[in-house]
Amino acid sequence: MQLTVVEFRLLAELIDNPDRVHSRQRLLDFAHEDQRDINDRTVDSHIKNIRRKLAARLPHADCLQSVYGVGYRFEPPPQ
Repeated sequence: MQLTVVEFRLLAELIDNPDRVHSRQRLLDFAHEDQRDINDRTVDSHIKNIRRKLAARLPHADCLQSVYGVGYRFEPPPQ
């Protein structure tokens, strides 16, 4: 599984702060350090790609949770 630089930044931020809800804008600011003017739905596309890549490796672990109207959070899989 190879992540793009942006996907890696997003996933690392989510994993570093488990159970914290991150707004799309916060994730966008974190992922694109050059502060480009990008639509916040871009994050949705990156999350979709990350989920697809994780599912290929960990088919039963749905770690990236959508929080309706807010953004996303990482929920570690049960041990």
